[in-house]
Amino acid sequence: MKQDKIPDVVVRRLPLYLRAVEDFYRKDQAIVSSSQLGEWTGFTPAQVRKDLALFGEFGKQGIGYDARFLHNKLREILGLTRDVSVGLVGLGNLGRALLHHNVRARMGTPGVEGDPKHWVPETLRIVAAFDVDPEKVGVTYAQVPVYHVDQLLGKSAELGLEIMVLAVPPDSAEAVAYECVKAGIKAILNFAPVNLVVPDDVKVYSADLTLELQSLAFYTTH
Repeated sequence: MKQDKIPDVVVRRLPLYLRAVEDFYRKDQAIVSSSQLGEWTGFTPAQVRKDLALFGEFGKQGIGYDARFLHNKLREILGLTRDVSVGLVGLGNLGRALLHHNVRARMGTPGVEGDPKHWVPETLRIVAAFDVDPEKVGVTYAQVPVYHVDQLLGKSAELGLEIMVLAVPPDSAEAVAYECVKAGIKAILNFAPVNLVVPDDVKVYSADLTLELQSLAFYTTH
């Protein structure tokens, strides 16, 4: 199946499969079944098999998947076999926390093509941050240089930014997203509690803490 026809819900499940495979492999389990992957991720074995089959035949019926091979294929499918440069807009509390996490990613995470047991630098890394606060612009925070938002267009081209993370106030998100689109950014992770309107060829994932907490509140009373 062509990649542009892969349902978004499937794409969102792939990193979970990758994490599960890494976990099994680090426990010296060379073969993993769809039932085990399903139990780990919370999906049915049939769903796991159906999702993976969209990208090829990776397992053997009655045997399962070679963990190392499946790990490498999932990283390849997700585009994690190359460096992907990420930008961050907004250096408030959330933005700074994300940069601290970024430092750990630079140090390494378990799982890489070759041997998932080895700790290696993550291929998704924040390499530039942007803000409007003159006290933050021009400094280096958590090993990441901070530029003015006005430099977003030029720096995106210079640094080859492909993904932008928005950790800005709600009233600034739309304008910042517009600048990202002008800069050629095709993928945005939005932490602002607003619905961004972008061209069809730009993918936006939203992470809304309030919505998640409200959903969890349901389970405290039911």
